[in-house]
Amino acid sequence: MIDIYETVKNCRICGSGEIVEILDLGDQPPANSLYKSGNELPPNVPLRLMFCSDCSTVQLGEDVDPEYLFNQYLWVTSTSKTAIEYSYKFSKKALSQLDSQIDSPFVVEIASNDGTFLKRFIENNSKVLGVDPAKNIAEIANMNGIPTIANFFTDELARQIVIDEGEADIIIARNVIPHVKEIHSVIKGMRSILKENGSGIIEFHNAGMILDELHYDYIYHEHLFYFTLKTIERLINKHDMYVYDIMHSPISGGSWVVYFSKNERSKSQALLDVEKLEVQNNLNDCQRWITFSKEVIEHSEKLKSLVFNNIEKIPAYGASARSSTLLNFCKINSEHISIVLDKNPLKDGLITAGSNIPIHSVSDGFRKIKDQKQILLLAWNFQDEIVKELRELDFQGEFIIPLQGNPFVL
Repeated sequence: MIDIYETVKNCRICGSGEIVEILDLGDQPPANSLYKSGNELPPNVPLRLMFCSDCSTVQLGEDVDPEYLFNQYLWVTSTSKTAIEYSYKFSKKALSQLDSQIDSPFVVEIASNDGTFLKRFIENNSKVLGVDPAKNIAEIANMNGIPTIANFFTDELARQIVIDEGEADIIIARNVIPHVKEIHSVIKGMRSILKENGSGIIEFHNAGMILDELHYDYIYHEHLFYFTLKTIERLINKHDMYVYDIMHSPISGGSWVVYFSKNERSKSQALLDVEKLEVQNNLNDCQRWITFSKEVIEHSEKLKSLVFNNIEKIPAYGASARSSTLLNFCKINSEHISIVLDKNPLKDGLITAGSNIPIHSVSDGFRKIKDQKQILLLAWNFQDEIVKELRELDFQGEFIIPLQGNPFVL
């Protein structure tokens, strides 16, 4: 197989050559490289976390070909109850940014997946358009009545959308900006498509939570950037737009949603509070990230001891992208885990990348694990939802919760 990645020598945001390695998670397959039995094994790619000494942006040391990562995708938003419930709050807050006299706002979402969030806007009399590079997911969205372009969002595409559909009142990028190799083209495109009085919205995983709660499983090849409020704001400012508000999101164990516009607006108190908190917690200091890397190694040893102490193999729940990093870095594999349950039908029958564990649907796999004494909860960020689900199915065993501080048994 030809190389699907290249090593980055300069910061993707400011161009500085002063980027230093702070954590090496080893060579791993790209997280969503699930495969079928008998197929060629997915390739390994270095997974290294870097810090830019000039602009403080934390990012990966390698770029993986976006076509390899996103042409066919396995995450479907509507499989998460948490995401569906949150979509109502998200759309309500987004629409509140607009002038109340706008009867039918035009809402565009980048990386709109199956259209779960855009559906909320349709329910509120909005015209919508999704853009998503995953052809299989875009097809699902279109079949469900959510108009979706199967392509990567760029400034060129944004300008074409303006010609075809007009400017957007709201442009949304939920949990995608950290994925984007051509980052400046995307942010520039968000500006190109936005009305002068419109609102841009970017949701991104909270780097402070990565540090505080050791969310190193969130580090994988799709996530090129690990933004703080300071570094995302600097990126937005670089393209002549201004952040004015912030909201917390429950997605990915904890994320921020920032609101920005072409015209500078007064910053909300919530935004000012988070800015102050970042300074107090040294989130943009290299030494803080170096300390994090040491804590990650210590944590992995504790988790391995919990899993390896079992005489027999145990099952796991959640073949998520983040679970791939956790399993591969901790060297937990099919020698320790019997099966992984997952309720995403696109993953049923596949095998985890690198750790080589068979994935089963919850309906088919539960009978195999019902009487087990323990289960490793890989999708720990949906802990409440999953524990409730398995208890209702009469699972009596213990849950190994790998993160949220130290690993523990529930």
